[in-house]
Amino acid sequence: MLIVHTSDWHAGRLWKGIDRLPELETVLEGLGDFIERERVDLLLMSGDVFDSRGPSAAAERAVFRFFRRVGKAGTKTAVIAGNHDDPARLEAWGTLAELVDVATLARPRPADRGGVTEFVVRSGEHAVIAAIPFAKASDLVSAMELAEDDTLAHQRYAEQMRGIVDHLATRFRPGAINLLMAHTHLDNALLAGSERQVHIGEEWAITAQSLPSSAHYVALGHIHRPQPIAAAPAPAYYAGSPLQLDFGEVGEEKSFVVIRAEPGRPARIERVPYAGGKALCEIRMTLAELEREADRLRGSGWLRVRVPLDAPDFDLNRKVRQLLGPAVVSVDYELPAREDATPQVSRSGLGPSDLFALYYRRNRETEPEAPVMAAFNALLGEAVETPE
Repeated sequence: MLIVHTSDWHAGRLWKGIDRLPELETVLEGLGDFIERERVDLLLMSGDVFDSRGPSAAAERAVFRFFRRVGKAGTKTAVIAGNHDDPARLEAWGTLAELVDVATLARPRPADRGGVTEFVVRSGEHAVIAAIPFAKASDLVSAMELAEDDTLAHQRYAEQMRGIVDHLATRFRPGAINLLMAHTHLDNALLAGSERQVHIGEEWAITAQSLPSSAHYVALGHIHRPQPIAAAPAPAYYAGSPLQLDFGEVGEEKSFVVIRAEPGRPARIERVPYAGGKALCEIRMTLAELEREADRLRGSGWLRVRVPLDAPDFDLNRKVRQLLGPAVVSVDYELPAREDATPQVSRSGLGPSDLFALYYRRNRETEPEAPVMAAFNALLGEAVETPE
């Protein structure tokens, strides 16, 4: 059986004011080409289909168009909800997605109530898929347990997750391809930096040893950095996100996982790079260097630019963006280190105007001019006087 594992699309993501959907559509087009060309039997999408619980119509259209395409190609698909997905919404469109052989699971369920799905693929082989969508701490740990002992509550969460895994894995069969899908955080997984931190803390992680040794493959979602889980008793991988989602992912090669599985044999696994996403690049150059390299840099991806200066240049942002165009995401500068470092000034007792002046001096290394202070005070007055 030929299986593809993908995850964390975050369709509809607006990042620093940039719509990443056109990139994702290009990536999904390439993934669809691979699925059709290689006659993939089964596609596993391990959560965070969308970036928000209320995705745009354009994001939904892109996702549904992809699922329809792979369904028409004869590929079965299993999708679970991630922490960014709306479970009720996924359940609603999942009822129609079944028409193109897409099975969805929005909430953790017992094996006999949807927690385990079985597919018969075009070759006649059987895939048994145990699925665990994202489970909030409040789904598994009571408020009383959390209030009484924080550490014990975290242990309780891990124990409950292990119990779910053990329960679902009882449906695995020797003559089938046995798969586990989960949108969760395993301890010691390497973070990319773009994950939603409220759901990522180590305290809500589960151990790799909780995964079933009887699985041919474990398809993980939630962590954006592609990686295997070496401590797992069965082959387990985070597919990662198809796009570099923030500057913590600079230099990462994004890829999907290809699994070739047979009953009674270890799975063979490889990674295939996605194509179509723009790279995120961090640039440190002087203005003169940026001018010389402008043609090359404009086409190199999304840029975070840092410019060494001898003195502050309040027009720097405009100059850089004029040179490099819309590829620029952010502009910053660095000044030479001063030998006579300014001593820390206490902020105790300072009013808003004094605090603003202190902030301005620290960041601009000059006193704020009278028009700047006047503008700040005018805005402060409006904020104070305007009722909520």
